[in-house]
Amino acid sequence: MRYLTLLFCLYAAPLSAAPRAALRLPAGLIISSITIETHNVFETELPSENKLIYRTANRIHSQTRDGVISRELLFEAGDRYDAALVAETERNLRALPFVRRAEIEAAVNSNGTVDVVVRTYDSWTLEVVANYKRAGGATSIKAGIAEGNILGQGKSGSAVYSNDWGSGSADFSYKDRQFLHYKRLQYSVAARTAPGSQNLSLSFDRPFYASIARSAVGGSVSYGSNPAGAVTRRVAEAGVNYGISLAPSTERTRRVKFGLVAHRSESTGPAPDREQLVTIQLGAEWEELDFLTVRRIQKFTHDEDYNLGFGVFPSLSWAPAIRALGTAQTPLMPSVTVRKGYTWGNQLLLLNSGYSSKYFNGGNGNIVASFNAVYYLRGLRYQTLAFHTGLDLGWRLDPASPLALGEFNGLRGYGVGQFTGSRRFLLNIEDRVYVWDDLLRLLDVGMVLFCDSGYVWQAQVPVKLSDLKNSVGVGLRVAPSRSSSNSPVRIDLARALNGSPGRPRWSLSVLGGQAF
Repeated sequence: MRYLTLLFCLYAAPLSAAPRAALRLPAGLIISSITIETHNVFETELPSENKLIYRTANRIHSQTRDGVISRELLFEAGDRYDAALVAETERNLRALPFVRRAEIEAAVNSNGTVDVVVRTYDSWTLEVVANYKRAGGATSIKAGIAEGNILGQGKSGSAVYSNDWGSGSADFSYKDRQFLHYKRLQYSVAARTAPGSQNLSLSFDRPFYASIARSAVGGSVSYGSNPAGAVTRRVAEAGVNYGISLAPSTERTRRVKFGLVAHRSESTGPAPDREQLVTIQLGAEWEELDFLTVRRIQKFTHDEDYNLGFGVFPSLSWAPAIRALGTAQTPLMPSVTVRKGYTWGNQLLLLNSGYSSKYFNGGNGNIVASFNAVYYLRGLRYQTLAFHTGLDLGWRLDPASPLALGEFNGLRGYGVGQFTGSRRFLLNIEDRVYVWDDLLRLLDVGMVLFCDSGYVWQAQVPVKLSDLKNSVGVGLRVAPSRSSSNSPVRIDLARALNGSPGRPRWSLSVLGGQAF
């Protein structure tokens, strides 16, 4: 009980939210002008970037239009200046997939009103997809193109053809963040076609775009037909969702969400079957807003925004049996996530805990309770020290879905999902060294020294520290400096210190993003 009390005190600690000092101006002043300055991928006005290759890249890239940025602003000329809304606008701009940096400056002019300057810097958004493999006399190819900022309008699309060992397929997608120029109405469509297989999805969505948004609404439809041997399975889904904000403010969010999803699937073949479901989805958000902007956590040279405020996010999903519709009943699935963050000096601590389960036929199963803590020590010369610990406890788990631990979820040097059970512990330590920022104006390069330790215990087996599996290793990190995400590719070479005799001691993995 004392541990629960300590955890509650950590989550409930007071906040001290405030926009950065450069945006804090006297309250009540009127915004008289807003100037938008968009910049291309490379700043060729600088001598270091005024090179042929960078000028050529800028000509290929379509610079973001001023109107695309202006529609994202949470304020207008004539409004009273609100530093919190300006800071939130800056964060929203940084989150756009075609913007790598966003800055807003505000100053009081000689007339006693406020002039606002919004500067954005584009990311490289054109991707040429090309892949070729040949093995055992068979060939696999992939070719296509993807653009994340079509004609500078903030729209994205892709077209990719694949032929995997003789089976061809084509994928198409398109997304418009401001459909028909309506503010924040998003539209997306995706299609995939292959011999005997078709998949199509379509969605419209107006999300909670800011803390002051009063409502959110959306809808989606999808259809898929896929063969599996002599059986063809067809799945159709349609859903709507709606959310409302209770007393919107820039200091906290209080939101309630509701959704309905209709699902129908059928299989043709020797044993045809049909299933119909109508799922009710309920959710809520209760979150204090206390943002911190830092660098060198998950990214390299780009700003990262973390909300340190206390947040609770419950949700509930259930499909009742409706005889008139012939729908089947599914388990009642409640879940809740709680998170909180702290910062002092150059240190950052992020806490996250959760609970989920399934109620069905009077029983409660697949119960999982989890707790994760991540600590970062920044400010060291060219490096960040990072520590992660996680604990997951399961009760009455589905035998087909136990808790697993291995190469892909934190324990490098061991097999994928090598250890399974109902109680999982993991500890990771990394020294992230930043070797070269913006190399050739294209790449951020770093390296990592790491140590992992963890294990998963079966339900009836006592927990022993001697069971822990350990590994050490070194890794390379390479991130595109002119992309929006600035997320690295990680190449890790790990050595298992006490692995199974039949497995190799060394393991090489290539994955996307930081390990934690």
